[in-house]
Amino acid sequence: MSGRNRLPQHSDARKGFTLIIVGLCFLVPSQFHFLKSAPSFGLVFTGVLLTGLGLLKLAPYLPKLLRFLPFPKPLPKKEVMKLAEARNGILTLSETATALDIDPALAMKTLQALSKMGIATQRWQDFRKNVWEFPDYIRLPIAETIDLAKKKGGRISLSDLVASGQSMEVATQTLDTLSQKGLAQQDPAAGTRAVILTSQ
Repeated sequence: MSGRNRLPQHSDARKGFTLIIVGLCFLVPSQFHFLKSAPSFGLVFTGVLLTGLGLLKLAPYLPKLLRFLPFPKPLPKKEVMKLAEARNGILTLSETATALDIDPALAMKTLQALSKMGIATQRWQDFRKNVWEFPDYIRLPIAETIDLAKKKGGRISLSDLVASGQSMEVATQTLDTLSQKGLAQQDPAAGTRAVILTSQ
C-alpha cells in the first residue's frame, strides 16, 4: 500500500518540473520579443500559467528540495559544547564527527569557530592527533547553564544557578566565564547578579 502511495507523488513531482520547464520555454522567447516589440500576450499568459501550475504541483516537495540547496547551515556549536562537557573538556576531531554524525570538515569548522570565541583551543602537543581542549568545560557546567538560561527566556541569575545545585563559587565563575567569552552580558535591569545570553 505504501508503494502505491509513493508512485503518484513522484509522478506529480515530474509533472511539476515538466510544467515549469515548458512554461519557461514560453516566457524566455517572450523576453526577446519584448526587446523588439510588444510581447505576445498569449506567450506570456501561457508561460505564467504553466509555470504557476508546475509550482503548485511541486509545493508539497519544496521543503525537501530546499534542503538540497547550498544555503549556509548553522554550525553545531551547542552540540559540540555539550559533547565537550560530557568528555571532560577534551575532544578529537574524529570523535566529534563520529559522535555527532557530521562531516569532519563541518566538525573542524565548528571547532575553529569555538576557538575564535575563546571556548576551545587546539592542543599543540597533540596537533597531529587533532585534539581540542575546552578548559572551562573541565570545571564549569557551561552547556548546562546555557540550557537553563534558554528555558528561562535567555536570562539566568546567580540564585537560579545555586537553586539548580551549583555552589556559589561555581555559579559565580560560570557567570563570569559566560560574560568573558561573549556568550552572555550583564543584565542591568536585574536586582541581583544575572546575565542575558547574547545568542539563543
